[in-house]
Amino acid sequence: MKFTDYVVTETTGNSVDPLGYLKPSGVVSSKVFRQFTVLSNHPAYQGFLAFVFSYLAGRSITPSKRDFAKRVRDLEILWGLLNVRAGDSVVNVTKFEPIANFDSLRLSQVRTRSALYARLNYGVLGHYASPSALWKILEQGATGLTSQGVELATAWRYRQGSDFAHLADQWLNDCDLFAIDDLETWQTRYRLSAEPEKPEKKIWQSLIEDFCTKDPVIAPLWQKPVPQEILALSTAEDTYPLFFPALQTHYAGSHELCRRIERCNRFERLSGLVQFVFEWEYVRRLDEIRLKGLTQGNLPAVVTSEIAIAATNLLPEPDEKEFWYLPATLSAISDHETMAEAILAHHTRHQRSKGASPFISGDTIAVQERVRAMEFVNFFDKMVSDTAKLVDAVQWRYHRNWHFGRAHEWQRYAGVA
Repeated sequence: MKFTDYVVTETTGNSVDPLGYLKPSGVVSSKVFRQFTVLSNHPAYQGFLAFVFSYLAGRSITPSKRDFAKRVRDLEILWGLLNVRAGDSVVNVTKFEPIANFDSLRLSQVRTRSALYARLNYGVLGHYASPSALWKILEQGATGLTSQGVELATAWRYRQGSDFAHLADQWLNDCDLFAIDDLETWQTRYRLSAEPEKPEKKIWQSLIEDFCTKDPVIAPLWQKPVPQEILALSTAEDTYPLFFPALQTHYAGSHELCRRIERCNRFERLSGLVQFVFEWEYVRRLDEIRLKGLTQGNLPAVVTSEIAIAATNLLPEPDEKEFWYLPATLSAISDHETMAEAILAHHTRHQRSKGASPFISGDTIAVQERVRAMEFVNFFDKMVSDTAKLVDAVQWRYHRNWHFGRAHEWQRYAGVA
């Protein structure tokens, strides 16, 4: 079974990657935390997935079988129901909640609900197969478990004397889930937020150690976890400008790692400024805004200058292959009208390359409701009145998730943070 490598990007307002940030941001992010996507939320999912691969293999259900994803969903529903009843939110929680408090529930009933089996790629298997292959929990292509994956499956399976395979057997044998003795104990021991036992922690420590050995540049990220006080800087607009400098101070001496962290910072600055101009161009074409106009002050000159600076700072370094053509294009532009035209041309090219309609056509809006207009206008007015705050404010408004918080969750789970 082969899963396509992909990353789902964050959204800004109602716009989903209208400027083609997905691939270049992935290149930058992969130099720091390539084993995470924006869908990576908790390491317990990977322990559960390892168990599922092991358990189904014992029933001769392998990834090469056509119904493998459906059989994974059978077990995901079981685990999801335990989590919902325990009060933990998991992927597909809205599918599980309506059936979590039935008086009785059997797998045969569940299988008649087609909605539970819709979008099989949206769930534990689709979200965690590729990252698990990067961790070497699964073989490449998610064809089966590695030796460490087998160990992780076993460690997740047994908790405080309970064997999850016993519960899975009853579920697949069509027993009434809610009539099973001491179901609350199963919920408590296997819920997403349950503390892993020592064997599971040790396996994660081994996985982390192996990852560091294979990529020593990023090893300090795992060997010297980011303190909570630095992570806290990334949670508020006032402190966000301090976040990347604090990271680089924390990892001072790891020069290549610090360079990669700074690339995240620089990408975020340029992408934020470009997004700002794009939304500006969109909003000013709206009929209700066109009637009253936008007071611009000297903002056009300021934002054009800042984009050129940010683009120059993101140009490929001498030993680096160009991963995004936009910085070279924008770094040479000095007037606002040309800058805006270049950004709109980039948007149009990107949308057409993926078979989607550009949001803007000439001087009119071609796709409605892609930007929250009044929210943007309020922000725009603040930037006009205080252009000195432009770069930091725009970077915060459009900031991305670079996975430092996620890494801390994995480190905590492994008992190393």
